[in-house]
Amino acid sequence: MDRPDIQGAEGAAGTVSSIGIARLAGVGRAAVSNWRRRYADFPEPVGGTPTSPSFDLAAVEHWLTAQGKLPEVSAPDRAWREIAAASGGQDLGEALWLAGLMLFHRSVTGEASKAVPSPNSLAASVGRASRSAEELFREQLPDTWLPRHLVALSAAAGVAGDPAQIFERFYGLYLRARGATSDYVTPLRVARLMLSLTDAATSTSRSDRPVADVMDLACGTGSLLVEAARGGRDVRILGQDLDPTAACISQVRLMLTSAGPSAVIRVGDSLRADAFPGERVDLVVSNPPFGLHDWADDQLAFDPRWEYGGLPPRTEPELAWVQDALAHLRPGGQAVLLMPPVAAWRSAGRRIRGELLRRGVVRAVVALPVGLLPTTSVGLHLWVLRRPTDEKVADRVLMVDASRTEQVTAEAVIELAVPAWRSFESDPASVAEQTGLVKLVPVIDLLDEEVDLTPSRHLAMPEGEVRDPTELLASGEQVLKSLREVTQSLPALVPADQPKLPEVRGLSLDEIVRTGAIEIFRGYSRVSVDAEGASEPGVTGGDVVRGTGASGRAPRTAVRIEAGDVLVPTVGSSVLARVATPKQVGERLGQNVGLVRADPVHVDPWFLAGMLTAPTNRREATRQSSGTRDTVRVNLKRLQVPLLPIAEQRRYGEAFRRLVEFDAMVDEAAAETHRLVQDLTTALTRGSLVPESSA
Repeated sequence: MDRPDIQGAEGAAGTVSSIGIARLAGVGRAAVSNWRRRYADFPEPVGGTPTSPSFDLAAVEHWLTAQGKLPEVSAPDRAWREIAAASGGQDLGEALWLAGLMLFHRSVTGEASKAVPSPNSLAASVGRASRSAEELFREQLPDTWLPRHLVALSAAAGVAGDPAQIFERFYGLYLRARGATSDYVTPLRVARLMLSLTDAATSTSRSDRPVADVMDLACGTGSLLVEAARGGRDVRILGQDLDPTAACISQVRLMLTSAGPSAVIRVGDSLRADAFPGERVDLVVSNPPFGLHDWADDQLAFDPRWEYGGLPPRTEPELAWVQDALAHLRPGGQAVLLMPPVAAWRSAGRRIRGELLRRGVVRAVVALPVGLLPTTSVGLHLWVLRRPTDEKVADRVLMVDASRTEQVTAEAVIELAVPAWRSFESDPASVAEQTGLVKLVPVIDLLDEEVDLTPSRHLAMPEGEVRDPTELLASGEQVLKSLREVTQSLPALVPADQPKLPEVRGLSLDEIVRTGAIEIFRGYSRVSVDAEGASEPGVTGGDVVRGTGASGRAPRTAVRIEAGDVLVPTVGSSVLARVATPKQVGERLGQNVGLVRADPVHVDPWFLAGMLTAPTNRREATRQSSGTRDTVRVNLKRLQVPLLPIAEQRRYGEAFRRLVEFDAMVDEAAAETHRLVQDLTTALTRGSLVPESSA
């Protein structure tokens, strides 16, 4: 059974914090506090502080097992916990690839013992399969093992099973502990999307032969290359990355896949020091770093890679990556690059973009939805490029604006973009254009003063449909009816003879947690995904404000929202709390959102949500926040609510509920009114409606 990883919740090796215990048992932190009070035999702290104690991990596991509170733990998970604890959070990436090397060593040598080989012997076993991999690891392996190395190696040696599956599980837990905001990680869903637009997806290149080799200029931990190698075909894999740890992880992952010995990964900056000069491949697929301020343009003025428009300006490093990719392609070879949107329109890159268009290199640009990649808050672009051949130069570019799709998923983008791309490749005349979404744009139309490749600029949205005048007038009556309903929806409130609520003692949420009446869960400050893209839709702070369903992403370890849960954005302009809507129930708790789960016997959720928005809590949040006055960071534990009998709470709660409904009705009525005004204005300008005669 899968369980949450506890890296980041542990202290010294062999100890665990209260948060770590909660994650081990799959419960909230409040439950751990309750166990400590209720059970005399609960292990005593062995370190830490009174407010943040640490416990002996073995003793805690023994107690949880005896109480039947410890979920089943798989062997790879247990081994990873040992590896993570020994590393103490430092050099975790090194521990990961060392564990992978041990798994590979056992697979090629057939050794069943848990004995740890020397660094030299480990490198030699890699050399049996791949000399290039041996060279990479000999540069990174230590001369002698440190204690943390021995733990990683012996823990991996003790796990039985398929080495590739074990290592991918280790890799997933590594990403979950580290977070996916790293530049070295391309989520699996994005990797699959990118490869779905390549010749590799159809097993043939433009020369009607299988794609023989794939290169990634900035391979990171190898997500794109591993996915390219999963098909089981005999594909030669080449990759380079500036970060040695990422390169080693990538090499191990590829060695344990079907790519095997054919994978060659090098350490270095592909722009400054190309590890594969003169190498030509069928496919380049890459998610290169964006916005480099110093990419050595002054040292590369005469580099032969600048075939299209010459040396890119210092402010256009992304176009340097484009030319680097093209320089490594055979004629007819393909490149798919993940690009920032500014590369499509920035004025400094007009010359190069124009040359790429004139020579038929740019085949398609796909605009992606915001949120598809957790490392950025903007919608990125996919550039699909092809190195020219002697054939006729392409005179059109396929533009796809997937940022307008209703669902922020890679699957939705694939469903829209891939059929259009395949039709375009086989016969451009067969492309089914969709207004605002898919269009073939003549190259001549793109070669204007700006040379803007942004899809939305060339994909005009349809004009509003002409509505029947009688239907419009009926809509006006419906809007007036809605406005009358709004005026009747306010809850009945009366002045208090003597305000008593300010005199009622307030309790902080931290104090209420100790009573067991509520639990507090925190959303992730950054979204983490594992090797299989293990993230799910997550409710964000914006979703809480709007009352809408999940628009973000959250790890599978995040808590699921239940009916009656109170959601609080932890970053915003004020303190706001809302009871979860039906659309949010069942979804994961997303980024920067706190959740308060109340026992309805003791605490009414609507009362709790209403009282949390009190001005006193706003002042407390502002006082505790650092930064601008316009943004507050909410510490849920410090927020206070008055202590009232449950019957009184429910009376107040019903009033708060109706106020929230009133607010929603006002917003809906306002939106309907604005739409009506626009439609009536359009009807007047078109002459389908005229002012009533005053005579």
